[in-house]
Amino acid sequence: MNTKLSARLLPLAIAIFLSPLSSFLPSQHPVYAADAPGFTDTARHWGATAISWAVQNNIVNGYEDGSFRPDQSVSEPEFLAMLLRAYPEVKLAASASGSAWYKPYYDVADSRKWPVLHNTDATKFNRGLVAQIITASQKGTQSLNDSIRYLLDQGLSEGKTAATVAGYQAADRLSRAEAVQFIRNVKQKQFQLILENGASSAAASSSPESPANPATPQSSASANTVTVKGIHIGDAAEDVIAKLGEPARKDLSEYGFQWFIYNQDYSSYAQIGISGGRVVGLYSTSANWEYNGLSDGSAKSAVLNLYGQPLASITKGNTRFNMNYGKGEYGTYETSDSYVTFFYDLHRNNVVTSIQTIAKPTELALAAFYPEASDSLITAYERQIFDLANAARVKLGKPAFIWDDKIAGTARKHSADMAANNYFAHESKNGASPFDRMKSDGIAMQGAAENIAAGQTSAIYAHEGWMNSEGHRKNLLSDIQRLGVGVAFGGKMTIYYTQNFYTPSK
Repeated sequence: MNTKLSARLLPLAIAIFLSPLSSFLPSQHPVYAADAPGFTDTARHWGATAISWAVQNNIVNGYEDGSFRPDQSVSEPEFLAMLLRAYPEVKLAASASGSAWYKPYYDVADSRKWPVLHNTDATKFNRGLVAQIITASQKGTQSLNDSIRYLLDQGLSEGKTAATVAGYQAADRLSRAEAVQFIRNVKQKQFQLILENGASSAAASSSPESPANPATPQSSASANTVTVKGIHIGDAAEDVIAKLGEPARKDLSEYGFQWFIYNQDYSSYAQIGISGGRVVGLYSTSANWEYNGLSDGSAKSAVLNLYGQPLASITKGNTRFNMNYGKGEYGTYETSDSYVTFFYDLHRNNVVTSIQTIAKPTELALAAFYPEASDSLITAYERQIFDLANAARVKLGKPAFIWDDKIAGTARKHSADMAANNYFAHESKNGASPFDRMKSDGIAMQGAAENIAAGQTSAIYAHEGWMNSEGHRKNLLSDIQRLGVGVAFGGKMTIYYTQNFYTPSK
């Protein structure tokens, strides 16, 4: 946790760039790939996560020029096509020769008596009609206002200007980003489509956010407990492996337990903490967790509405640890059995971007500001920072970095130098810049960058801090290809982190 940093955390330094970074052009990257849609116009868009999810699940594609056009208006048949592609178990009739491409989608809508206009003009389709179609897919045709209230009550929308019927802005046109966000919300809530006979569709979607058997109701216990990839605090380690398979590796944590790292699919990245044969920690930066109706992409306001303001402090024994949430980048809450921390993305309208929960006895047993230094912990932090960078990139539609041992050595030396000489800066005491250090290590580059941090107690907090700092975030989401990470203990800030990025010269 970050409770220990209230008096000792320094601001992150401004990121440094090398001018050749501008030589990276969108044309050098694939226009479209199902696993990593590198669109030219979505990286900083509020809907980036939903867009990436929708593309990866074959719900929608980008355009041949490499763009997604997230703010372009959507027509009624386009929305129907997106919605029904999210439910591949709904069988579409083959389109007859000479008929319009969208006829099979309208046939399904008509068979379910959805209130559709049969109008292909995008200027005639709006958010109100979306509310009526989604509501009809769940409980039959309703009035406009009742449909909007249903979406608000079910957490499928928070409105456009306010979580009210008027604030929903029913008359506004629907954008491509809004369309996929609505559909992702429906899938995250595990809603099924009502069939002609009133039954619900079976869940055969390939979405990683859909469970194997969504028709099975969630128990009240699990509804009020953080669930990551179906795992809860207190589960047996053998049950974790039975459900998720063997982890990619096992890392030491600052708490002393082992993180089981599941990085085989960065779009569903997770860390499961194990101690004494039981789950004592969970962390996810992906759309694979749930907690009392909240999930990846939920609004910060939804957290505050449910739980109020986060803890001001945690008392451990005779010591009170004051919380420092920075600019509201995260918030920690106490539950009956654990401490739950929500991390927010300040660059995407304060949505929840990740969650960590630590069993209460485990958190309370950590009574020091910082963990004890060890080679195992240093290695764990370095590998996790690399994984977290890639999980964030894939989540926002970017390809994963390639690990580079040579530049990791450069990063390690800089972190060690800062720790040994008690400074925190990109420029070394001898005046060497990051790029001087890279060149002296024999690295030929056409573009490079560096992020540094100090004082954070774990890789998780270092990463989350970088993602909420504009310059650091720009480096993490850039078109640079390779990354190496170096961590060192020592000095007045206790822990120093360096990320070095570069693309090799051709």
